[in-house]
Amino acid sequence: INMKLYRKFVSAVCLAASVLSVNAQNSAVQEAIDKFVSAPSLRNGSVGVQVVSLDSMKVMGEFNPYQSEITASTMKTVTSATALHLLGKDFKFSTKVYATGKITKKGPIEGDLVVKGGGDPTLGSRHLPREVNFIDALVAELKARGIKEVKGNIVVDDSAIPEPNVPASWMIEDLGYGYGTSIHGLNFADNELKLNVTIDENGFNYYTDQTQSYLKVENRCNAIPAETDSLEFDGLGLRLDIENDVLHLNGNVKFPFKSRMTIANPSPDLLMRDSLEVALKAAGIKVKHKNVKAEKKVATSLVLDYKSLELSKIVESLLIRSDNMYTECVLRAIASNAGKQPTSSNGVAVVKNFWKEKGLDVEGLFMLDGSGLSRTNKAPVSFFTQMLALALPSLKERNVDFELLFPVAGKNGTVRRVAANTPAAGKFALKSGSMSHVQCYVGYYPVDAPKYAVAILINSFTCPRSELVKMVGEMLVGIDAGLSAE
Repeated sequence: INMKLYRKFVSAVCLAASVLSVNAQNSAVQEAIDKFVSAPSLRNGSVGVQVVSLDSMKVMGEFNPYQSEITASTMKTVTSATALHLLGKDFKFSTKVYATGKITKKGPIEGDLVVKGGGDPTLGSRHLPREVNFIDALVAELKARGIKEVKGNIVVDDSAIPEPNVPASWMIEDLGYGYGTSIHGLNFADNELKLNVTIDENGFNYYTDQTQSYLKVENRCNAIPAETDSLEFDGLGLRLDIENDVLHLNGNVKFPFKSRMTIANPSPDLLMRDSLEVALKAAGIKVKHKNVKAEKKVATSLVLDYKSLELSKIVESLLIRSDNMYTECVLRAIASNAGKQPTSSNGVAVVKNFWKEKGLDVEGLFMLDGSGLSRTNKAPVSFFTQMLALALPSLKERNVDFELLFPVAGKNGTVRRVAANTPAAGKFALKSGSMSHVQCYVGYYPVDAPKYAVAILINSFTCPRSELVKMVGEMLVGIDAGLSAE
C-alpha cells in the first residue's frame, strides 16, 4: 500500500467526517466555512468556526466547535461584557489628590501633595482625550484656591493595584513594548514613552519625548557597518527590567543607526510626578521636588476627585484599538467590585464564575488574563458564540448596545482590512485577535440589528497573515450571502 496516499486519504476522511457531523441549518454558510478550512495553509493548523442564531442558538454552520484554541485579543470581549454587567456602563474610575497638613485660604500647602491612583487606565491617555485633562484640572483647582506653593513634595501613590504589575503568563519578550506595558494603581499617558535612539560616530545617545528623570536605557546592540555581510541584521530588540526602570537594547543593527519607537513605561506614576512638577512650575506654583514614591501617606485634605469617562466609552476604545492595559485595569476593577484584592487572578476567577452562573460551559475556557496577551489563554468557538448570545439581550436590558462597541469589518479599528471592498464590508461587528501564528475574530452579524453570533479562531496557519485575512474576508462574504437569504 502507498502510505503517502493512504495518509492523504485518512486525512480527507477525517476532514469530511468532521464537516458531515455538523447538522448545519444553512448550507451556503457551511459551504463557505468548508472552503475556508480546507485551504492548504491551514492543513497543519488548528481552526474553529461557528455561526449561530441568537434567537434559537441553532448552528448555521461550524467546524471544530469544541476544541479550545488560543484566543489572543478576542478574550477582551469576555472581560468587557462581564464588566458592563457587573460594574455598569456608567462606572467611572477615580483618581484623588490630597494635601497633607493644613491648607489655609490663599496660603501654601504646608505638607505634601499626594496623588492617589485608583487604577484608571485613561489618565492622560491620548486615546480618550478630555476637555480638561487630569493635570490641567489639578492645576486649575490649586489656582482657584489661591495656592502658590507646595512646601512639601509631590507624592505619587500607586498602591491601589498590588504587584506584580504584569500577569505571570505574559512573555518577557512582550514587556518592553507599548502593547505589553505593565498595569498600575496610578497609570498615566497610556503607560508608554516615545524613545529616540541614535548610534553613530558620536556614540550611543537616547532621549524620550516626555520629560522624565527615572528610566535608564542601556545599549547592548551590535552596530555593524551596512556593507558588512557576515552577520545578519535582525533589528532592534527590547528587554525591560521593570523593577529597576532599565531598558536593555539588543540585536544586530546597521551603523549608523537611528530609531524612534513606542516603549512600555515601567513607572507611569513617576512620569505623572515629573509632568505635574513641570505643569505647576509653568503655572507659577512653587514646589519642592524629591523622588518620592509612597505606599502609604497620611492624607488629610481632599483637593481633587478626578473621574474618568464612563465604562462604556472605555470599553468601546479598548475593543476598537485592542488595548491590553485598558482591559487589564478593567479586569482588576471587576475583582475590586467583588470585594477581592484587585489582581489578575482574582479578576479572572470572578469572570469565569459569572459566566458559569449564567449557564455557560466554561470547562474549555482557559483564562489567565483579561486582555488575551497570554498565549495560554484558550477557549472553543462554541464558548464565544454562547457568551455573545447571552450578553447581547442581557446588556440591552442595561441600556448597552454591546454590538455597537465593536469595530466593524472593512470599516474601522483592527478589522478595517477584513472583507474591505467586498459585499460583506460594514456588516460584521468583529473583535479581532492576533499574535504570532494566531488570528481570531468574534462578534455579531449584521451590525445594525444582530441576529447571529460569529466566532473564528485560527492557530498555526502557515501562509502570510495578509493572505489569511483575505481568506477570512472571502469566508465572510459567503456567510453574509447565506445569512442574508434567511
